[in-house]
Amino acid sequence: MPPNNAETPHLRFPSRSAPDPETAQRRLALLTSWQTGAASTTIVVTGLLPFAIAWRVSYLIAIAASSILAAILAISTHVARRRRLATMALSPKLVQLPDLEPERKRLQTARTRRALAAGLRRTADPIQPARRLDPCPVLVDRVAAARAQLLELANDLEQTQTPDPTCVAVLRELLTDGNGPLYNPNVPADDLHTTLARARAGLHLTHLLPHTRRSQAEPGSRDDQ
Repeated sequence: MPPNNAETPHLRFPSRSAPDPETAQRRLALLTSWQTGAASTTIVVTGLLPFAIAWRVSYLIAIAASSILAAILAISTHVARRRRLATMALSPKLVQLPDLEPERKRLQTARTRRALAAGLRRTADPIQPARRLDPCPVLVDRVAAARAQLLELANDLEQTQTPDPTCVAVLRELLTDGNGPLYNPNVPADDLHTTLARARAGLHLTHLLPHTRRSQAEPGSRDDQ
């Protein structure tokens, strides 16, 4: 029996609100400290393994287990930090965070833009994979209504050399968040159109800025006459 979505409270997208800059910086610093500490512990403990071979077998097992646990912790904190940065990239009020700058530059790379454009085109494809093979299928009716917008955004994303990283982050979140309006029927359909309109406006504004600056810098403009 299918779930009764009418009885489920509606969610909003994006569902996670960004913290203030001070809190965000503090959380990133904490994750960085954990990651650095875990990586250092992994290196030190792994360096003891050759000596443990000459000791008791129990020492060798304990050191090997500690090395594995430290490595798992280092990887987990690295993934958590990357995910936290991806979430923070959605908020315009956090653009001044120094730790966020590499993430924002990564969002502007040609590789990222091509990957997201390909994702938008796959989502807009009227032939979707069988639902039983897709753990998180898109809502076909919503995609059909927004197909033209998705394809236009894919083209704009590829052609804009330095798009606003916040707009790119919004598109990435839209494609990857299973609780977003593309996949979750409990999120209002209007959120999809609002998100696409926000991304489109940001990309078009970024595309127009170089032309505006160039026209203002040209000699013989109306202001110079």
